[in-house]
Amino acid sequence: MEIFLFSFNAIAPILFIMALGWFIAWRGHIGEEDKLFLNKLCFKYLLPFQLFCSTVSIDFYAEFNSKMVIFCISAILALAFIGFCLFTLTMKDRHKRCIFIVCAFRSNNIIYALPLAINMFGDAGLKAAAMLVPITIIMFNLLSVIAFVYYSQNADTDIGTALKHTLIDICKNPLITSSVLGIVMSLLGVSIPQFLEKGVFTVGALGPPMALLLLGSQIDLKKLTGNIKPVLGLCLMRLVIVPAVIAPFMVYFGFRGAHLGALFVAFAAPCAVTNMIMARMYNVAPEFSAQSVYLTTVLSLATMFCGISLFRWLGLF
Repeated sequence: MEIFLFSFNAIAPILFIMALGWFIAWRGHIGEEDKLFLNKLCFKYLLPFQLFCSTVSIDFYAEFNSKMVIFCISAILALAFIGFCLFTLTMKDRHKRCIFIVCAFRSNNIIYALPLAINMFGDAGLKAAAMLVPITIIMFNLLSVIAFVYYSQNADTDIGTALKHTLIDICKNPLITSSVLGIVMSLLGVSIPQFLEKGVFTVGALGPPMALLLLGSQIDLKKLTGNIKPVLGLCLMRLVIVPAVIAPFMVYFGFRGAHLGALFVAFAAPCAVTNMIMARMYNVAPEFSAQSVYLTTVLSLATMFCGISLFRWLGLF
């Protein structure tokens, strides 16, 4: 019962907020323009405030876990390489192959995994997950651009030009700049002025629930027709096979508690919403990419519950 309650209490808030977002959209109370506006609000202001608050609160001299960061980088590169080799040999459709490769290494770490880490471990989970955010943003974007440009037949730019623009976008990304600012302030021992502290932390707290609400509002299972078998195969790969392969290495290298939780949810999270945007941009199976995001998001609630329960039962959480 304790294992069940721990897992349920981690998943239930995410399920509730996403279901509320879906219900609001289903009732027609939020349109596409509203979603666009709220997405900009969330990613340019609310989530950056959240990441700044979490990183500025970390004592990097005492709490920074270099082993976790190195493991994260190595695992992402390994998944990208294995995915490229495996799906090049087994899939004939180049565009769907690209989506499979990207989904092998890229997860919805910001919107989905970060709130889940907070639900499980509170402030410790937030700090552990926040350390991975700059790494995942940079690597996910760079590797995804390489994949989409390589597999796109209609791309107007080559890989070099696309990577150049991506690097510029990364440097201007508010999630990166807010994380870096928080890290620098923490390392220098600079604290938030008292008269601003409560306001900054209050705005930051709005980020994760708003992101989950928007994620739920974008789920449209009616669009699954036509690709159900490959989408289910992608779900199996993203939600079961990848976590099952990576998790034993996490345990072997000694990760426990909040650090293990942050790594697990980062690699077991559903497909990133950004995949849909990039698939449309490069005209690489945009419908299939959207379907993979919708279904993995829904099914991840069950797979995450099972994974968290297993780690709790083993005494690792």
